[in-house]
Amino acid sequence: MRLDHVIYATPDLNAAASMIESELGLMTAGGGRHDGHGTHNRIVPLGGGYLELMSVADPGEAAESPIGSAVQAHLARRGEGLFAWAVAVEDLGPVAARLGSPITTVTRQGFSARLAGVAEALRDPWKPFFIARDRAIPDPGVGGDVGGITWVEVAADAERLERRLGGADLPLKIVDGAPGLRAMGIGERELRS
Repeated sequence: MRLDHVIYATPDLNAAASMIESELGLMTAGGGRHDGHGTHNRIVPLGGGYLELMSVADPGEAAESPIGSAVQAHLARRGEGLFAWAVAVEDLGPVAARLGSPITTVTRQGFSARLAGVAEALRDPWKPFFIARDRAIPDPGVGGDVGGITWVEVAADAERLERRLGGADLPLKIVDGAPGLRAMGIGERELRS
């Protein structure tokens, strides 16, 4: 297991990309529309994971999708900011079985992946979801050279989080407070919600 990506929800992809460039010096590279979820994204490759800027492209379609409706709800309740985090695994089947979670497929032009635990992670953002990209799909984090995702900070019950991760040792900072995703390290920089 490894940290794969962090999602930043935004009402405006262009404005978020400009903010990431001006505040962190990072550029987007690709992205697109998620089939059937009413969302679209831009990718910020970090060289060891990536930051995904995600927004609603079609509110009606998003309302019918667990992913799209979670983005809409986050933006309505909390506004723009860090939204979710994903852990890459080689074999998604055993993780889905351990969690008792269905496997969801996400596709967009040039990308397809399977996710487990996504619905509960989007409801409770201290929880990661798990991702396995199809074998022919390149890692979206490749191409960046800023040091990758160095850590993720969450307010969570450490024991519950360890159980969710199946005991995997990941670079996490566990803090007190209302449960949620708080920040991520990007090389020597950080992005806070």
